[in-house]
Amino acid sequence: MSTEEEPDIAEIADEIFNYLSGNTNEADSLEDIAQWLKQQGHSVGLENILRALEYLKAPGLVTESSGRHGETLYKSAYASTGEI
Repeated sequence: MSTEEEPDIAEIADEIFNYLSGNTNEADSLEDIAQWLKQQGHSVGLENILRALEYLKAPGLVTESSGRHGETLYKSAYASTGEI
């Protein structure tokens, strides 16, 4: 049994949504989001960041697209539609 506490995916998702919503003209890669979370003092693994992004994609709050170099990019759906 692991002694590490499981991160709150909803809390991570909220942080990511606020970040992406504040950067409505840009899309960010998984690595960009992970770096930003680390700068904010959150130690979150890529797997949990992906889980949080899936949590946001399900209701359509975040969209996913492919970048020029084939990387997956994430963007606030608010930037696409102008409304939530």
